Amino acid sequence: MRLILIVFLLLLSPLAYSQTCSCGPDFCQGDPRYPQLLANKKASLSVNYPSDLVALLDRDGACVARVEQAPDGFSLMTVSSDGSKLTITWDDDNERISRQQVTEGVARAYYKFNTARRFSCCNDPNYDARPDWDANLGINTGIAIACKKSGSGVICQ
Repeated sequence: MRLILIVFLLLLSPLAYSQTCSCGPDFCQGDPRYPQLLANKKASLSVNYPSDLVALLDRDGACVARVEQAPDGFSLMTVSSDGSKLTITWDDDNERISRQQVTEGVARAYYKFNTARRFSCCNDPNYDARPDWDANLGINTGIAIACKKSGSGVICQ
């Protein structure tokens, strides 16, 4: 009898949870699977990427679908002094070159990100309806690290 009750509760729990979100379980915020999936994704990325980039995953939507759909790498977008943009895969060499371009005034800034646009979990506004959307850059700045000239160096924040 006890075994039947446990099985019944295990089967009923996901059903009860999925009914609390109209967007489907993977898009619901507060899903109990989310923390472990995020931790696994961050652990996987931390093998090849620095901690400041991996920490960007904490800034976006808190739902399972976002973690599962997030890229397994990072990008770097350089904005030239004329306003043109170039987006490439992040690596140490590309960042070193971008930093040098900003220092020399060839580029205004560069941005590091996992994804350029915020993910919309259930009931979240679209990426372009959020206050951090920069249409000129084509990114949500709140999920990116902006690197700009400061004095004779470059500060990333």
